[in-house]
Amino acid sequence: MTKSEFEQFLSESFKEGISFRELRLSEKEVSHLKSHYPSAVIRRTSEVNDALKKSWYEVHLSPTQRNPDSLDSIRQENIRLKRELETLKKMKN
Repeated sequence: MTKSEFEQFLSESFKEGISFRELRLSEKEVSHLKSHYPSAVIRRTSEVNDALKKSWYEVHLSPTQRNPDSLDSIRQENIRLKRELETLKKMKN
């Protein structure tokens, strides 16, 4: 995937205000993502297991600034996820 194709992929993945996705990325793509979104939280969720040498990652472009274990942080995350689900439902219809 070229740099411009990857940028288009990111744009499509995070449009409509969505800030969290689980994406299958190569190490090079993760580096590119980190350079464009330095405050993003990127966590690998699988090992490399295919010919393209890609792994699954959780990508948070707008991570919460609070302690992730706090009850308030969990409530805020639930609200954010509900908004994302509503946005996806509207896009589907």
